[in-house]
Amino acid sequence: MSLYRQLSLFIITLFLVVSPLLSFAASIPRLSAPPIGERWYSVNMGDERVGFSHLKITETADGYEIFSEGSVKMLVMGFSREAVARETYLVNKDLSLKSFSVEQTIDGSPMKLKGEVTGKGVKVVIESAGNKKEKTLKAKGKLLPPPAVNLYPFMQGAMPGKPCRVQMLDVEGVKVKEVKIQVIGEEILPGGVKAIHFQNDLYTFVDNDVWLDAAGNTIKESVRDGLVVTQAEDAQSAGRFIAEAVLAKKDLILDFSLIKVDTPIKNPGELKKLEISFSGIPTAIPLLQGAGQKGDRLADGSVRFTLEIAPYKAKTSPAAYDKTAFAPYLESSERILADNPEIISKATEIVGAEKDQLKIVEKLTNWVATTVKGAVTDSQSPLETLKKGSGNCQSHARLYTSLARAAGIPTRFVSGLVYAPGQGFLYHSWAESYLGEWVAVDPTFGQLPVDAGHIKLVEGDSPEDMSLLAGVVGKLKARVIEQKY
Repeated sequence: MSLYRQLSLFIITLFLVVSPLLSFAASIPRLSAPPIGERWYSVNMGDERVGFSHLKITETADGYEIFSEGSVKMLVMGFSREAVARETYLVNKDLSLKSFSVEQTIDGSPMKLKGEVTGKGVKVVIESAGNKKEKTLKAKGKLLPPPAVNLYPFMQGAMPGKPCRVQMLDVEGVKVKEVKIQVIGEEILPGGVKAIHFQNDLYTFVDNDVWLDAAGNTIKESVRDGLVVTQAEDAQSAGRFIAEAVLAKKDLILDFSLIKVDTPIKNPGELKKLEISFSGIPTAIPLLQGAGQKGDRLADGSVRFTLEIAPYKAKTSPAAYDKTAFAPYLESSERILADNPEIISKATEIVGAEKDQLKIVEKLTNWVATTVKGAVTDSQSPLETLKKGSGNCQSHARLYTSLARAAGIPTRFVSGLVYAPGQGFLYHSWAESYLGEWVAVDPTFGQLPVDAGHIKLVEGDSPEDMSLLAGVVGKLKARVIEQKY
């Protein structure tokens, strides 16, 4: 995976160890085409997951489009290294490069590259630090994009013991680099998975080991005998990781998921109305309405959200609702523990003798916001949050939802975007309680109702609900249409 090559090169300069060669096996089958479809990968360092990578190959009229994206953050011997990348390559049928577009941020420095292969070489336009320049890279013969390097031996029918050399576009160094690839042989990986082992010399002094299946899909990639390992995983597991990581606002995915706006929102806490459009929301994701939010899908495929927040005015009979219809919002679930004795006891303690439902919600919201400290942590149960007294936004929202349901207030867990001044929109979780109408509550920030900088995308906190959220991470672009105070 090309994403972490810049980081791996830094790490390897600290650990100069040559990987041993393995025994050779028979020649490998030759593929007529690369594997079409999507693949997901976890990036791991030791026992810690430090990022993810996503690869998608689609067929075009005269070749293929290869799309790669991902985010990595590593800490090695006190040095923090991070990279975010989105890369699109158009290639011919033989995987040779035609054109490309790359956006990458390495250690906080963003850079954009666009280019195409011409008769004189590779014409590249580079945008970095407000500067724009053009250069032409010399290249003789076939040039491969980074994601195609692993596939090349399959497409050429490489033989064990006979290295092949290719030219690769190095997007980090903005240069053409020669790479040597050789087939080591067939191997059986843990779990009985058959794979073909390759090595290349992408990194000085250290062989880069790659294992692919018979269709050409990368199963595993290892740098420095397992110091950094990229491992294939299923889409559902990848989706769960991405959703949990963005909601926890972990550094390894924060830059990847941040949605910048063209016009800064001055003071979201005082916003009365926000109208904003987003591109990149798939049609499969329903547009949620209510609790001050209205969503419309426009003709150009973008989505316009209108957020109007007014102080909640209690209804005459806020408890008058269909108990059957609202039963799911009072029940316990795997991560909402409304029937747990400790949760019930704490809810009773906080609420006291209060009967007014609006005031009950106010008490619970304020208690969670002031008692539970913010922390960048993995997802945890409401009981863990109660005992630790700290947690991320999910922890706040799950504890509040559990307490509110235990107190008899129909409440649902929701997730989406929240505006962070000076940054843009970040992924966030909060809740909605039913008080004659759904009212949005943010127990992380102590808001009742929430400000107009909250945009709801998902209701519920099951893995299936979270997979919807993961489907938009890294794909959204925002444009502020109107803001009123």
